[in-house]
Amino acid sequence: MYMNPDELLENVETETIQPEPKKESKLCSLTQNKWCNCISFCVLFAAVIVLYVLHFVTPKPQIYVPKTVTAEPGSGEIVFVNLDTINEKYELIKILTGDIESEMKKQEAIFTNKEKAFERKYTQFQENINSGVLTQVQMEYAQQQLMEEYQQLENEKDRVFNNLQARQGAAILQMYDSLQAAVKRINIERNASFVVSYQYQSPFLLQADPTKDITDHVLFELNRSYKK
Repeated sequence: MYMNPDELLENVETETIQPEPKKESKLCSLTQNKWCNCISFCVLFAAVIVLYVLHFVTPKPQIYVPKTVTAEPGSGEIVFVNLDTINEKYELIKILTGDIESEMKKQEAIFTNKEKAFERKYTQFQENINSGVLTQVQMEYAQQQLMEEYQQLENEKDRVFNNLQARQGAAILQMYDSLQAAVKRINIERNASFVVSYQYQSPFLLQADPTKDITDHVLFELNRSYKK
């Protein structure tokens, strides 16, 4: 059948050309899935690392473990000892401190005489300088000798009194050890929880029950043990 070209042109213009479906949308979907999987893996890996750090690297809190005590508990009583009385009436302390005090007075007298003798030498040296009887060489030599003598005197003095102080410290330690031993023997029967000491120069014990004073008992124990 013959068709008019004009009609044919109209039919061609009115037809709707359907575009072909794009393949890019499917490709984008696959790419997005890959990125999602990658992100999920990274998040999971980071979570594993955090758990590892928390478990193995972070220090665990320390827990206090109390020591096992096998001793019997005390009665809760608090008793005290007057150290001034112990120092005054403990026989061993009297002997030890008496010997040290006597030796200290003796050495003080010795060094006082030595210092006076040195002062006389130095005074004579000054008079010789003022009178001009010494040459420059003699003056320098005499001055050097005096300086060496003075240094020797000071060194000897320090050595002697340091030894006396060491003896005094040893006597105090010996007294303290004896005091502790006596208190332990007394407290076997009394079973006090605390035994404290005080002195007049360190009056941290401002008020005390006189029935809790065990000084006389401790002093008796100390002197009895020493006399044996």
